[in-house]
Amino acid sequence: MSPITSIEQLIECFDDAEPFEQARILKRLDIPSSNFEKYTSWIDGGYSRNCIVRKKGFEFILLCWERDAETSIHDHSGQHCWVYQVEGTVKEKRFKISSNNEIELQHELLITKGDLTYMNDRMGFHSIKNVSNKRAITLHIYALPIDACRIFNPNKKHLEKVDLEYHSIDGKAVPESVN
Repeated sequence: MSPITSIEQLIECFDDAEPFEQARILKRLDIPSSNFEKYTSWIDGGYSRNCIVRKKGFEFILLCWERDAETSIHDHSGQHCWVYQVEGTVKEKRFKISSNNEIELQHELLITKGDLTYMNDRMGFHSIKNVSNKRAITLHIYALPIDACRIFNPNKKHLEKVDLEYHSIDGKAVPESVN
């Protein structure tokens, strides 16, 4: 099969795909970072969540990472999640929660430009951190749209549900009052 070289082509492939075909489609990704410029937005010291497309059967979110930005340890509310590294390098840490509610690191992985990874709740929880000496960009592909997840609160030693927000939708900033 030929590589997928644009966001529009990826959306078209997912529109026509059965869920079991999604992973095979994503292995064909070869989208230049310039294709994502319209969707980028940046937050000083953190990362932004930018919705490229949200449909009944899938959602694509572009995360734009400043240096050293990091997510909390979190799950995916039962969703299948793939991460495609567009620019820079991030480190993914995967965790399990022990019987005494302590977080135990299970695995670490460096993800570099062009890499594709997969995560779901059966695999545990994870966090992602930009370890580049520059900004990084990742494309997060969800099998279904995701509105909330659970993050690990280390002080209380339990998971707390949080609603997820976008910083932009289709390249247009979302007013803070909407989130």
